This record gives sequence, structure tokens and C-alpha cells, in this order.
Amino acid sequence: MQTFNIQVALEAIWGCHVSDLIAIFTMLFTATILAVFTVIARVVSTGEVCDALRTTPTATINAGQIIGTTTNIAGPTGSVAVNKFLGIPYATAPTGSLRFAPPQAPANWSSRDTKAFGNSCIQVFAPLSSRNFTEAVFNNPPPKDEDEDCLFVNVFAPKKTWDFNEPPYPVLYWMYGGAWKFGNAGLPWYDGSYFAALEDVIVVSVNYRINAFGLPISPSIANLTERNVALLDQRAGLQWVQDNIHHFGGNKSRVTIYGESAGGYAVGLLVTSYAPSAPRPFNAAIMESGVYAYLPYPNCNNNDYTAWNYLTSDLNCTGTDKEKFNCAQNERSAKQIKHAQELNRNISFAQACDNITAVLDPRLRVEAGNIADVPVIVGTNMQDGGVYTNRFGNDTDAYFNTYFPGMVILKYAVLAAYPLGSGGRTDQQMRLQQIQTDWNFHCPSVWYAETSSSHNPTYRYLFNASFANTQAKWPAWPTKYQGAYHSSEIPLVFTSYNGTNTTEPGQRHLSDTMRHAWANFAKNPNQAPIENWPKVGEGVDGKDVMGFGTDGKGESGAVVDAHNCEVWEALGFRELHL
Repeated sequence: MQTFNIQVALEAIWGCHVSDLIAIFTMLFTATILAVFTVIARVVSTGEVCDALRTTPTATINAGQIIGTTTNIAGPTGSVAVNKFLGIPYATAPTGSLRFAPPQAPANWSSRDTKAFGNSCIQVFAPLSSRNFTEAVFNNPPPKDEDEDCLFVNVFAPKKTWDFNEPPYPVLYWMYGGAWKFGNAGLPWYDGSYFAALEDVIVVSVNYRINAFGLPISPSIANLTERNVALLDQRAGLQWVQDNIHHFGGNKSRVTIYGESAGGYAVGLLVTSYAPSAPRPFNAAIMESGVYAYLPYPNCNNNDYTAWNYLTSDLNCTGTDKEKFNCAQNERSAKQIKHAQELNRNISFAQACDNITAVLDPRLRVEAGNIADVPVIVGTNMQDGGVYTNRFGNDTDAYFNTYFPGMVILKYAVLAAYPLGSGGRTDQQMRLQQIQTDWNFHCPSVWYAETSSSHNPTYRYLFNASFANTQAKWPAWPTKYQGAYHSSEIPLVFTSYNGTNTTEPGQRHLSDTMRHAWANFAKNPNQAPIENWPKVGEGVDGKDVMGFGTDGKGESGAVVDAHNCEVWEALGFRELHL
């Protein structure tokens, strides 16, 4: 005769171990009668309390059960645990007839292991002449696997027993940069563990298709929106958050989108594509070194098929436009498409302006306040332009011939505004670095902040810090020219550098300050991210820029904002495009 095991029965009914139940009921009996019934209903219906207490974390999302992992990070008073669910499909693999197509919902599963990052999307590093430098700075270490099956999200969540008296966790939704050519959510820099463990927020990072796979600007795709599959991937990831984040204790009504470089542009694309009163899947935005509304080059050209024609030619796809598209979609491997883009043509793919995912007139919309009604943080790094000017060394002619061909009057006007021997311009390379930083990054961010502040709460920062363990490891780029280079703020924001660095205590202080500011903004974007950070336009004596410096402090107006935006505005760059 089989004996009745009360422990097995309870575990089967509740989906928890008895030790878990003891912890749950201990919490229940300290609550009010109303809270008791509320919590019991929630436990019975979802099992979320049990998930939070398990040694191996699980969650049951809309597509099925996922099994994550728990790791520990160093907190201020000891080890702190964080739950990680990595490589969760938010769309089916975009292969075969789904190559170059909008993302489709994934098939359901019964149980899935999510303890390791999924594949990165296909990466393109072009031109080949600068590939090694680009990878050393932005793709180090490189992803283990590249594949078209790459549409995954990663979730970093606090590992705590539920406190039903507290609101759900706010969410930070991260979109990587990479010039729309490369990038992946599995880079160590983007590890959201410190955010989750120390700030009580959830970080979700998303993989999205890039280069020709993400922006297939082909005449055979008549629907402009369907050319922007990279942007549709990002939106699908956001919808996944709306549909599933409550299973991790998250608040779908408190989602902050943030990204750097092309990821910052992606944030701007989202902000400018929603009308003020339109429902939207986010309620705050952070743009790091990337502002879409004031791009110093054309936003889009829906009829420019140069890149696509080069690609199909290099793939030996011939015939009509439809036949070329079918060839690239169904008759060529992903590896062939990757390599064709890495030929010395240095072709680039950009979004189509469909006025749905990418608007034609972002600047005019920002000026009119016809954008998402959300608070914004926008900022840049002091030496953002250095990664782009390093290859020119002291050759100013080569630089201007590359970026401003034939514009002789502009060249001499700009050089006159950046004289050698002042403002830290000790040689031509420093000079070019400041020029590139201003017109490509800093001034667009300044103009966006000034304009946005007329309609929405806007905060601006300037990152000016450099540390030995975050410097780029590239022999031909001396550290004296790196400074606060493009993307170097990311490991400080995420605290994803070597957090045990004791030789420069200011680094951890600065990292804690920036991470806390980003998390506070996610929790309540309607108040200052940190103390003494005024909104743009509300600083004392005009000091409204938060300076994040090597000393580890965040001080409003403390960093000298030595940039020449008035020069670039006089040259027409502020209103260069719609």
C-alpha cells in the first residue's frame, strides 16, 4: 500500500518546496487579513513567490517555463544575489523566408534552459582596414557565436522574496550601439547584475538584427516599415516586456528605454515616433552619445538603393529586383552576406523613413513638442570623437576630405574656431578629436536638450573620466588620446568593469553615482536623478550640466563645457535636416 506523503502532496499542489512554503506562510501571518487573501491568490495563480525563493530561479512566461541561474556580486556590505535569465527568445528564428522579414512570435515550449546568452546577430566590421581597431574597442571579447537565430532578450532581476507592500520593480530596457553594423546584448559591459542587485530594478537587454539583415533597403520591399526590421525587432522586444515582465516582478508601466551610440539613436527614434498622447511601451528615455533628431547627416533616403545594389552585385545575384531579392533571401548563406558587406566598398544600411518607426522630420517634431511626452536624460563623453579621428593622426587634409569633401570654406572656418595651443589642443590629432566630438555628438545633444526642455523634463550630463581598466587595448591608440572615449561610460553605468579595482577608489564612487542616477530615473523620472542635478534651463547661473569626472563626483556645472556649438550652429548644422 502506497503511503501518503504530505510533503510531496503540498509540493505538487503549490509548485514549491516545503521550505519555500514555510517562508511564504511566515510572511503571510504577519500581514493583515486582506493582504493574506491577496497574497494567497497570487501564489496559487502564478507561483511567483515560489520562483523568487528557489535556489534555481524559474519563471513561467507566456511562451512557457524558463530556468535561469543565480549569481552573486559584491555589494557594499557583502555578497548580493541576482537572478539571470539569458537567451530568452522573443521572436522565432528569422531564417529562410523570414530573413529580411519582420519578427514573428516564437512557438511555445514546455520548459527551456536560459542560463547562457544566445547567439549574437550577424556582425559586420567594415571597412576591413579598420576592423581590428573596431573590434578591439567595441567588440572585446567577441561573441562566441554569430547566427541569424539571434532574437533573444536577457533579464537581470533582483533575487528577493516578494514584498507585497512595495510596488513592482521598474525596468531598464537596453539597446546596444554599433553603427547599425555590429553589436550584441551579451557583451560583458552590458551585464545588468549590479543594477538588479543593488538598485532593485530589472534590466532587459535585447538583441536586434543589424546591417543588411536588419535594414534591408531593397526596392522589392514596398512597405517602408518592413524595411526597418531592426527597429521592429526593438519594438518586439519592448512588447515582450509589456507581456511578460510581471513574471519577474517588473512593472510594465515603468519602463525606461536607454542605449548608447546607435542605441541612443534607437531611443531617439522611439521617442520621436510617438505623439504626446499616444499609448507607448515606455515612460522615460536615456540617450548616451547618440541623438537622432539632430543628426548631422541625412535622416534617410527611401529611394537610395546603392548599398543594396552593391550587396546583390557582390553576391552575384542577377535579374529583376524581385529575382535579386529572392537570391539574397533564399540562395545565399548568412556567411556570404556577411562577407559581401565587409568588402572594401564599406557599404552601410540605414533606416527607411516610414513615419511609423522612423519619422522624416524628427527635429521639427522635437521643436513642436510632437513627440512622446516622457522625461529624458541626454549626454555625451568629452572625447567621443576620438575613435573616429585616430586613423587620421595629424593629417587634417585627409580628415576634411573624408568628412567634408570639397567644403574648403567650412574647413578653414572650423580650423579657425579650434586653434592649436588652446583648449587642450596640443597637436592636430587632439584638434581633430574635438572637432569630431562637437559636430557629431556633443552639439546635437546640446541642441536636443535645449529644445526638449521646452516640452519635457530634460537632464544633460557630460562624462569626463578615464580609468586604466576601461581604456581600449589598442597599441596604435595611445592612452593620452583616448580620454573619455566613445562608449567608455558604459562599464561605469553598469558597474561592469573590474569592480574590485582598489587603486582608483574614485572609479567605484563614480560608477555607484551614475548607476544610482540611472536607476533613480527609472524609478521616478519626474524627479532629479540625483541630488543637485537640475533640469536643463533651471540651473543656477546657467549651470545645468551634470559633470561626471574621474574624481568620482557628480557635480552640476563642475565640468568645463568647452565646446564650440555656436560655430556649428552658424554653419547651419543645427538645422541641417528636418
